[in-house]
Amino acid sequence: MLKLLIPVDRSNASRHAVKHVIRRAWGGEALEPHLLYVARSRRDSGVEAIDAAAELLERGGVPYVAHILYGDPAEQIVRFAETNRFGGIVMASCGLGSLPELLLGSVTAEVLRTSRIPVEIVPVSPRSRLRAYAATAGIGAGLGLLVYAALN
Repeated sequence: MLKLLIPVDRSNASRHAVKHVIRRAWGGEALEPHLLYVARSRRDSGVEAIDAAAELLERGGVPYVAHILYGDPAEQIVRFAETNRFGGIVMASCGLGSLPELLLGSVTAEVLRTSRIPVEIVPVSPRSRLRAYAATAGIGAGLGLLVYAALN
């Protein structure tokens, strides 16, 4: 059974990664999904993010385990995955940071850069990517970035 770590937050991209794991499970893969929310402070319980992802897994009939940690998200994700010997990390490819991070998300980019465990990047739909680009750079620049991303 493949032990997968799915870092979640309150974003649609995060839910997209969870749905991807559900489709893999329905496809016959023996998976042990673990949801992980990393809060930057103790005031942020993360319960809403975990609950949203858990509801998707429950509706899909996929058993899961949930975890909440505190600290720097990328650092905690990598540390938790390596310490607990996960077979993979599943994250979505959407973010609002600098250009390299725009395509992946700053946390996803850092996890991909530092993890020794395989990281599966789940592409977010072009419409979602367009919204992310447009929110950051305005619609004209967003369309230009989308074309650039499609060509590279």
